[in-house]
Amino acid sequence: MRRSGSPGFAATVACWLTLSLPVLLLPGVARADDEAPKPAPRTTLQIGGASIVLIAANDHLYAFVDRVEDNAPVRDAELGIDSADGTALTISRASEGLFVAPFNRAGHMHDAFMVSLRSPEATGDAPAEIAYDDLPAAESGDGRSTIVSKLSIALVSGGIGAIGAALFLLWLRGRRPATARPVGTAQAA
Repeated sequence: MRRSGSPGFAATVACWLTLSLPVLLLPGVARADDEAPKPAPRTTLQIGGASIVLIAANDHLYAFVDRVEDNAPVRDAELGIDSADGTALTISRASEGLFVAPFNRAGHMHDAFMVSLRSPEATGDAPAEIAYDDLPAAESGDGRSTIVSKLSIALVSGGIGAIGAALFLLWLRGRRPATARPVGTAQAA
């Protein structure tokens, strides 16, 4: 004997899961705060016929020493970099024209340096300053606001899924014809 009326509990759960599945699988779609990465902070200076590019990234200070006329690395260059307080950075040569020094900017908004170059192309000193505009935005509170916003998105999405499931069930209920069978009638043998 078949019952007329609403579908069972399993059908309700199946409909709800089907309609809310995209929300569970694609949580990153709802975010609009993703931005393209910014280039690392840098500055350029020139000493004689050599240009020097300083880049602060990944707790290091990178220095590229190139000839101005053709951008070829300056061979046999000796580079010295002092911070604004007079402390000399420990620089090592990574390759011809590329120097690397450990450098922790420690939340500074800018750093000043004195750069010394000794090479066949040029010899001299020049000041340089790097201004940082890539500091992450300060998070408000202790992170609870992001949890609350994610929970509210999940609740709203679940509510939309539940409404969709209820509408689907009502649609199914309206499509089934109600068949009346008399109760207690016996068939003749």
